[in-house]
Amino acid sequence: MPFEPVAGGAVAFLIESQRRVISYCEGLLPANDLTPEDRARLVRLRNTAEAELARLTCAEAA
Repeated sequence: MPFEPVAGGAVAFLIESQRRVISYCEGLLPANDLTPEDRARLVRLRNTAEAELARLTCAEAA
């Protein structure tokens, strides 16, 4: 999907948001009391956020 330019600091805000999601997931994943389903959800969420962060970073550099 092509990236549409956004006004102002929206891209910077989205990049920071994705970094926070990744950080939050990384903080929760080491917990021993997570169910396998919760762990899988956190991993999926982190992976999705990392992919979106990469896309946004490339778009910002363009």
